[in-house]
Amino acid sequence: MHVAFVAPRFFPCRGGYENYILSLARALVSAGNRVSVFTTTAVDLEAFWVAGHHTLPAGHTVIETIDISRSPIVYERSYRYPRRVLGLLPNWKLKARFARPAFFARGLRNELHRARPDMIHVGPLPYNNLMFDGIAEARRLHVPVLATPCTHFGEDTNSEISRDYVQTFQVNLLNCCDKVLTLTAIEAARLRDRGVRADKLLVSGAGIDVAEVTGGDEADVRGKYSLGEDPIVLHLGMRAPDKGSVCVLEAMRKLWQRGECARLVLAGPSLSSFDRYLSIASAGCERLLTLGPVSDLEKRDWLAAASVVVQPSRVESLGLILLEAWANEKPVIAADTAVSRELVENGGDGLLVPFGDSSRLADVLAQLLQDSSSRRAMGRRGREKVLRCFLGEHWIAKTLPLFSTHKPCSFTM
Repeated sequence: MHVAFVAPRFFPCRGGYENYILSLARALVSAGNRVSVFTTTAVDLEAFWVAGHHTLPAGHTVIETIDISRSPIVYERSYRYPRRVLGLLPNWKLKARFARPAFFARGLRNELHRARPDMIHVGPLPYNNLMFDGIAEARRLHVPVLATPCTHFGEDTNSEISRDYVQTFQVNLLNCCDKVLTLTAIEAARLRDRGVRADKLLVSGAGIDVAEVTGGDEADVRGKYSLGEDPIVLHLGMRAPDKGSVCVLEAMRKLWQRGECARLVLAGPSLSSFDRYLSIASAGCERLLTLGPVSDLEKRDWLAAASVVVQPSRVESLGLILLEAWANEKPVIAADTAVSRELVENGGDGLLVPFGDSSRLADVLAQLLQDSSSRRAMGRRGREKVLRCFLGEHWIAKTLPLFSTHKPCSFTM
């Protein structure tokens, strides 16, 4: 079988969704399938919309026998603006193709059509236009289409995040798929409440390869950055306001003012909005270490060195970094959202704080940093949970059959 993935970014780009697709692609290849990925040239998230950010060359490459087709993003206003107007019209298909935050990748759908795959996988939201192209091409070829939307619902108290993920046209997109794979039960329940058909929804979950994210060298990073024996608070992954990155630094500033000696390590790519904030807020923060994207080896080292991993994000569909922290027996702190409540046992294997509440986060961090026995106990329970519920091999064994057992829907778009 020839399986095609349509995704905004792909390896060597790293992130939760990119790692998810890479794991599926590798498993499908190992099972004897042919896999192609149709993606864009973007590396930085902002490269979808703004020229000058990090991109990769357009064209075809092969990595681990996975064929990758990268289509260039079109930045010309004369091309983009008329299409934006179409996205304002009261037609769900036009909105799916052209409404913000749509970007435009030249030739991607044509490349997909020429490949003539036997099955197409699309996602995530809110990259609606790529999902539309993949679904439409699946219907044109009369092949099944699966979606992993990775829906973000944000906080319980407002719709600032969820409104970008569950608009009527997005629900229509998901209902055009043969199956919609969710990472959590709460994601499936809320999509069903928004109008996605129950027979489409399947909680497939996710998992990690424990061996790939453990075994790091704590001494190496401590020595390299002259960190001594100070406790390390690690914030790993995309640095952005919605990821809680501002809240993390503000909480640590409060702790440093109280005399806390812990170091804060910010490791990962960042949005320019956070970079602007950091350029001002980092002044005088001698115990702050700011890194860019780190390699898989460096990530293992930092997870080994961390005293606590703090990811108080409101834009998560699961939180693979929390699983990676638990695999290393580290306690975690997450934002108090429905997704995190399904994943984290508050007080058991981690702690939950209201999104954006730096005072509460500072208090919780102080509590953990001062109580090594609680840190160890939470970390052990977290690792037990990973081994019980989130092993990559079990997730793959559950998910892989979905790529061979569905007949396409009879309707066309």
